[in-house]
Amino acid sequence: MLDKHTLHLYKRLLTYIKPYWKVVAVTLVALALAAAMEPLMPALLKPLVDDSLIAKNPDSIATIPLLIMLVFVVKGLAEYASKVASEWVAHKAILDIRAQMFAKINSLPQQTHHDYTTGKLLSKITYDVPQVGASLSQAWIIIIRDTLIILGLIGFLLYTSWQLTLLMLIIGPVIAFIIDRASRLMRQSSKAMQNTMGELTQRLEEGLNGHKEIKIYGAENYEQARFHATAENLRQHTMDVVKVSAANVPLVQMLAAIALAGVLYAASVMSAQDMFTPGEFIAFITAMAMIFEPIRRLTNINVVIQKGMAAAESIFELLDQPDEPNPGQLQLAAVQGQIRFDNVTFRYAGAEQAALQDLNLTLPAKQTTALVGQSGSGKTTLANLITRFYQPQSGQILLDGTPLNDIELHNLRDQIAYVSQNVVLFNDTLAANIAYGHDEFDEAAIIAAAKAAHAWEFIEKLPQGLNTIVGDQGASLSGGQRQRIAIARAFLKNAPILIMDEATSALDNQSEQMIQQAMDTLRRDRTVIIIAHRLSTIESADQIVVMEHGKLAEIGNHQTLLSNQGIYAKLYQSGETLA
Repeated sequence: MLDKHTLHLYKRLLTYIKPYWKVVAVTLVALALAAAMEPLMPALLKPLVDDSLIAKNPDSIATIPLLIMLVFVVKGLAEYASKVASEWVAHKAILDIRAQMFAKINSLPQQTHHDYTTGKLLSKITYDVPQVGASLSQAWIIIIRDTLIILGLIGFLLYTSWQLTLLMLIIGPVIAFIIDRASRLMRQSSKAMQNTMGELTQRLEEGLNGHKEIKIYGAENYEQARFHATAENLRQHTMDVVKVSAANVPLVQMLAAIALAGVLYAASVMSAQDMFTPGEFIAFITAMAMIFEPIRRLTNINVVIQKGMAAAESIFELLDQPDEPNPGQLQLAAVQGQIRFDNVTFRYAGAEQAALQDLNLTLPAKQTTALVGQSGSGKTTLANLITRFYQPQSGQILLDGTPLNDIELHNLRDQIAYVSQNVVLFNDTLAANIAYGHDEFDEAAIIAAAKAAHAWEFIEKLPQGLNTIVGDQGASLSGGQRQRIAIARAFLKNAPILIMDEATSALDNQSEQMIQQAMDTLRRDRTVIIIAHRLSTIESADQIVVMEHGKLAEIGNHQTLLSNQGIYAKLYQSGETLA
């Protein structure tokens, strides 16, 4: 049941309850007290039968029932204390594990987020953690309490008749082998359950997020079949665990019953030969019968342990993932904003071709650079490298002459505001979304940012204004409104570097004109990098960089590139999309 690997995992889990050792100590004392009451029950049967019922001793007639009542009262109070205390500790540990997992998810490199599906990450927190919680709230309590109970009862049995007790213990190795074999089978099935649950969560998330596409393309039956196949796979793995668990307990009980039958026969013979008093005989048989329940609980808890350990492996696999590399120590106080790429090459994991190849490029400080090129030319990759979402395989990127890797990561990102075409809004108030990342909300600054982004015109018309809850992913707002909120967020951050990845793509012409007016103000004394497909955004840039297959194809301003009659001029003249 508890092999070396399981013990290692369980010891690591127990570190989460270590900070609450005082409550754990209370739990252990209560467990020991409850366990100590178990052998006292059959022990009191001997004087009850021999002294009270047979010898009719008046003192025994008065005191034995009171002692039995006292044993049950103490046992009940101890079990209550141990249950409440253990659950308190377990749920504190669950809280800590969930908090650590959420913090880990936010510190993972971008590549790791790509390697894990969102559904699997959700499954680890929503499904795996409760499995671990059951191991922390039930398993160690039952193991400690019932082990103490069994040891106490065996001690009483040995004291009463060591010969009969040894006869009963012969089946111990057989039971241990059965439990160990069942543990291995349940661990394998539990692992499969964890993986399949992640796939099921992924299917469900895709169905919820893509419900429009499913309906418009008539893919209901296809998605239903995929979901059903995954759910059926989960059912089969669950039944594998159920079958092993269902066979485990009756088999152990059957072996124990065979041993009990032999002991009962031997005890009856010894009693007939006056080797036992009636009280000793009843006490011995009662103690033997009482052992079956803790053995059953220990056998059953094996299912909880194996599920918990499989979940623990899944959780620790995530927690052991390396964080984003942050070797830099330098804290920048003032940033001019010049960005230089020196022979930078970057390839995504599993990609055949490099996204950027030997790129040499300078983005001047306090100027606007527009990145142009067909899809896959490396524009967004270039922006992701500036923010250090990814690390180049060779070459280096410098900010004001300082390598990015020498700058402390959080300090670097403090210098950058980022507006993506895929706007992310949180199910919170408009004020919280605009002031996202700020510890305190300055309402005047929020309103100024909203006005600068031309978002205030619709915010002030809402019944609750800035206190309006935007809904899941800003569901209560239009696409243009969501994008203006994201732009207002960038205005409020007021960082020296601004990256806009097709930030005006969801805006109508009138809204874009408003944003362009705001952008003219925002660009002053700021390094701006624009990835855009509308010529109105690109034409006014100080520098236009044309990317092709991860390399620098052309560079210059709008008029220069048109006069060169190169890639940019052809795209412009043909009216093709530039981004």
